[in-house]
Amino acid sequence: MAGKRIVIGDSEIEIPDFGMKTFIYPVILLILVWIFFAGPFYVVDPEQNGVVKTFGKLSQITQPGLRFKFPWPIQTVDLVNVEEVRRLELGFRTVRSGGSQNSAQYKDVPLEALMLTGDENIVSVDLVVQYKIKDAGQFLFRVADPQRAVSHASEAAIRQVVGSQPIDRTLTSGKAYIEAETKMLLQKVLDSYEAGIYVAEVKLQDVTPPQQVDAAFKDVQSAKEEREKKVNVALGYQNEIIPQARGEAAQAYQEAEAFQQKRIKEAEGDASRFTQMLNQYSQAKNVTRTRMYIETMEEILPGLDKYIVDGKDAGGLVNVLSLEKVKGATK
Repeated sequence: MAGKRIVIGDSEIEIPDFGMKTFIYPVILLILVWIFFAGPFYVVDPEQNGVVKTFGKLSQITQPGLRFKFPWPIQTVDLVNVEEVRRLELGFRTVRSGGSQNSAQYKDVPLEALMLTGDENIVSVDLVVQYKIKDAGQFLFRVADPQRAVSHASEAAIRQVVGSQPIDRTLTSGKAYIEAETKMLLQKVLDSYEAGIYVAEVKLQDVTPPQQVDAAFKDVQSAKEEREKKVNVALGYQNEIIPQARGEAAQAYQEAEAFQQKRIKEAEGDASRFTQMLNQYSQAKNVTRTRMYIETMEEILPGLDKYIVDGKDAGGLVNVLSLEKVKGATK
């Protein structure tokens, strides 16, 4: 490599002559290595969001596809799976998942599970929270430890909801309400944190009284179930007998109404006939009197025993009680 000679004092120094070729190849090689290992292109999978940071600060969220960025150290990208359903266990931990040959194995965590109800009883609650990332930027930058934040917020929410319910409702009919209220309260807390998390489901795995009083609670529950059974039987009988009684009452009322209308019509007919007869009687009293007598006899005589006694055999006085013994009497 040729150089230049310069004289400094009594000494002569040769300075190498660095040409352009001396620098260009290392620079090109350095650029290629930079592009290959921290290049401007990256791929976001369909279930991911790309979080682009410019000098360590969030600059944009990119959607799935082939994307461009400035190479490191200007920009870096974190790929976050926003479709994955993450699971949080509260009150217990899964030691071994169940399979075709082995059953699942769990470990209780009493510090998380035991909590007070609204009527100051103690219950053990096992809870599962499923959640997804709805804002990758907030998830990475707003909360230092998202998993821990979800855990603490879930425990606070379930304790608040269970603390507002009596133990009977917590153990029986109130589970759906507790799940819905816990989910709503947990989502509200996480939104206040700007954690970028969507609560997909809150599910009560098990709600039981403490082991020390479990037998007593089971006896109480059995008694309540027996009471409910008897109440249901009584209500069934009530629902059967009341419609029947109402039907009979309606039938009796309708029969009474019909009888009333019948008697009214009969009375009106009798009154009309009497009025007509009175008018006829006023016009021809003797004729009407005779006709009424004959009509009355026609109604009476067919139902009576009649005797015809010959006058010559009857004598002066006839004993009507023994007319059949009178000689010559004909029935």
